[in-house]
Amino acid sequence: MKKITLILSLLISAYGFAQNVSTGVVTLTTGFTVQFDVNGTTNKVTMTMVGPDDVWLAVALNANTGNSMGAGGEDVILYDSTGLKDRNLTGAQNAPNVDASQDWTSLSNTVTSGVRTIVATRALNTGDSNDYVFTTTTNTALPLLWAKGSGLTLAYHGARGGAASTLGTETIAALPEFNVYPNPTFRELNVEFPVSVQKASVSVYSVLGTLVFQSEMDQLNSKINTSEWNSGVYIMNISTPNFSQTKRIIKQ
Repeated sequence: MKKITLILSLLISAYGFAQNVSTGVVTLTTGFTVQFDVNGTTNKVTMTMVGPDDVWLAVALNANTGNSMGAGGEDVILYDSTGLKDRNLTGAQNAPNVDASQDWTSLSNTVTSGVRTIVATRALNTGDSNDYVFTTTTNTALPLLWAKGSGLTLAYHGARGGAASTLGTETIAALPEFNVYPNPTFRELNVEFPVSVQKASVSVYSVLGTLVFQSEMDQLNSKINTSEWNSGVYIMNISTPNFSQTKRIIKQ
């Protein structure tokens, strides 16, 4: 019994108390900003890039701001007429190399009154040597290089510079709440979505860490058959690209 209690505590700790940090909005130059939000629960980082809709935009991570071309190898996120690409600096006056592994997933790309807003996400550590490894440690310096073009086709930059940023703000936001019922459950669980959330990834683990259920769910597909589960305690993790919640489920 002590072993099960300990494992349950570890699971709840792993899912419920991971730290989230953010750079906040970093102004690179007039009309061009970027923000990185690191979620320690989902091990995902979300980037929000805002800039003019008629030029290409690029940000290099953890780059020496005193060296406008970088030393070579720095991770670059670049948007141009071909879309959002994962690249790396060459250390010379050449276009950044395109990574063999494209790890950023674009969540949205909207234009309003000439301003483009791009939201994209990836793992904190992609395993690609060209990619910067994000951390949930507060007060971590993240120097940035930036550039933007004179048009959407990638060519010599129209402007460039450096900016200091810090992953130093722990973010504790009021999150939409999922309702899971009945709990305790016998045959079926209902996952009630908050109005602001359309879909989520739902995983359920036994107290021994065994995955018993995993699925992408939405407002219309929100029931889980629990009739074949063994009686006991389970941990449910509900995650979206922006946040994660943990529920303790009892199966009778």
